[in-house]
Amino acid sequence: MPTCGRHALAPAIQSITRVAPRRLLRASSRPSSTLSHSPGFPNASPSSPTAYLRKQKFNDLRESLLRGDSPSRVWADYSDLLNLMGFEKLPLEVHQHVLRKCTPSSAELRKGMAKTLAAGKTPKSPHRHEGRFQTIIRNIRAAKASPDLDDYHFILEQFAAVGHHIGAMHVYKELTQVGIKPRSKTFGLCFQAIAHRMTFPVPENKKEHRSEEARRMMFDLVREMRNRRTPFTAANLDLTIRILKETLDMETFEELMKWGYGIDLSNPDRPPLEFLGPQNIKSDLGIQAQAKSTPTQQPFSTAALNTTIDILGRIGNVSKLVQAFEVLTQPLPHANDHMFSSFDDDEDFGVANTPHSVWIPPHASPNTTSYIMMIRHLCTLGHATLARHYAREAIYWDRQKDRVTKTKIKDCRDEIPAPKISVNRGTLLPILGLSNRTKNLTLTRWLTRKLPGVLRLKRYNLEYYSKYRERVQRQQAHKNRLLNRSPDSSAVDAVNTLSVDAPNSDASTTYTPVPEPTANLPKIDPLIERSRNKPRELDIFEIDIDSLPPIPPPSSREPVRLLDLDLHIRVLERDIAELEEFSKDVDDTLGRNTQRVKEGLGRRVWAGKGVYMADQNIRREVSREEWINTVGFRRERPRDLPPPPRPATMMVAKGRSPPPFFQNNQVTKTEVSQSVLGHLTSMPHKE
Repeated sequence: MPTCGRHALAPAIQSITRVAPRRLLRASSRPSSTLSHSPGFPNASPSSPTAYLRKQKFNDLRESLLRGDSPSRVWADYSDLLNLMGFEKLPLEVHQHVLRKCTPSSAELRKGMAKTLAAGKTPKSPHRHEGRFQTIIRNIRAAKASPDLDDYHFILEQFAAVGHHIGAMHVYKELTQVGIKPRSKTFGLCFQAIAHRMTFPVPENKKEHRSEEARRMMFDLVREMRNRRTPFTAANLDLTIRILKETLDMETFEELMKWGYGIDLSNPDRPPLEFLGPQNIKSDLGIQAQAKSTPTQQPFSTAALNTTIDILGRIGNVSKLVQAFEVLTQPLPHANDHMFSSFDDDEDFGVANTPHSVWIPPHASPNTTSYIMMIRHLCTLGHATLARHYAREAIYWDRQKDRVTKTKIKDCRDEIPAPKISVNRGTLLPILGLSNRTKNLTLTRWLTRKLPGVLRLKRYNLEYYSKYRERVQRQQAHKNRLLNRSPDSSAVDAVNTLSVDAPNSDASTTYTPVPEPTANLPKIDPLIERSRNKPRELDIFEIDIDSLPPIPPPSSREPVRLLDLDLHIRVLERDIAELEEFSKDVDDTLGRNTQRVKEGLGRRVWAGKGVYMADQNIRREVSREEWINTVGFRRERPRDLPPPPRPATMMVAKGRSPPPFFQNNQVTKTEVSQSVLGHLTSMPHKE
């Protein structure tokens, strides 16, 4: 039997003695019109042992394929038949059936690869049956036939199951060289192989090489999709973004945004120049040209906005991060009216410029996750001013969205959308981390001023919605009593006229009642509850590459999530509990950092070095008495009984005396004046 790397049509010397042929199955779960009859063999006498043996070999292969034998059995029968066929050719359908039966399914390969990686082992070969695929493809071409795109898709699916990204790229190059046009599924399988490979554990010294290799493959595939004008599907976008989060390739990400969503990150408020085409320039010159078809784009949703913010933040491009957030969340309504053409004032050509088609800029409304990602990346990059700006913006929109929700409750709206923005611990935590790392006391004090207002609003909203839920539940109970007591038509009409009053309002609403709250259940830690309720990200192979649903136009709106009163109250309770603990952490951080700044500057004063005084805008030497009065130190009060003397042996063992600064002074909790300590860290200290 030939091996995987050996040509299947090469002659082989082997015995033709075989056991009696097995009886064929009368029924099969997967019938095949091709395998239901034997191919036409050359005319040979029935007594010819060669013809008889070839017929038996073909029957064995057909039986193995129909019965679903093991891949090794199918491959053995296929190899035996080819060795006996000589210069005769098998039908193309036989090779295609063997291609799909000579290896385990992709699901079994994924399980085996997962077990291998979980055991800490490295697979010796990317795909153990890659040689079989190569042999079958060569046999098809030797038979003067060509494999179709589905055959290559099967091989790509096999390679994606084991993360063989290099083999997937070779298969893609081969099918393009033979003239087969790839589809969106072809690119999706290549993306799936690369994304699966990025999940494999590798040594630290090889991570950079793997990321660079994946970056080059991604760039080539995205460029091929652009040149062939292949539309992006939701699955391809999902897989591409997962890879970009690891490679952080800005050039590929810009191409993806152009051809996936129609967004040019260099000019987010204008359509990409590639979409306009050369016909616009020719029209300016008086030459009419037919416009190219614009590729179909995916709708830009809030999830896509969050992914864009995350990738730009990981790359570290602050200018494009802020620009993309501002333009994609608040697009300019008529951006074309503010642009001009260099040919507008030139009338030498005698042709008036035709107005461009109306272009709706892709945009999406931000949510809580958008602001959390924005603030976290800005704090990681050290931009305290921008982080504070977006935190104030989140606080503002939290109040506005809550006001709109209460107004709709008072107006008796049947469908009330849930608020999309809410300030929580995750919104303000990166700011505390930045102020703690940089010892920015001004930023920490800003948090201490904003937190009471945020907590006060949360507590008021919790009381408001709790009272409203109680009114809804009492009204529902009253309706049920009326229906159970008088089920006639008059009682039903009376029930239908009942309404529920909103708190502090005489208006009524027909809001859908909610079930009774589970007050007797044990309380769960907010952080544990948040981790449990966090949506699970789909696995790479859970993404359906085959599905091609109709793509809605970019202007279509996202589905609106309605207000769930019980869920909203639970979220408020969780946020209040987290913010109360966070407020204590902020106070502790402020006190600790203030103490360290006092100690650091106090050591400079005691050493006779200059200190920058913000109120005087100079650096000068300060006496100890003046420094104590300025920063809030006070002398230790005399006690009735002197403290016990310190053992001399301890001082001798250490070989030093206690520092006079800490011996003669005592730090109190007196807050330092804003004009002094507010800018103590703004001027660098020179020793």
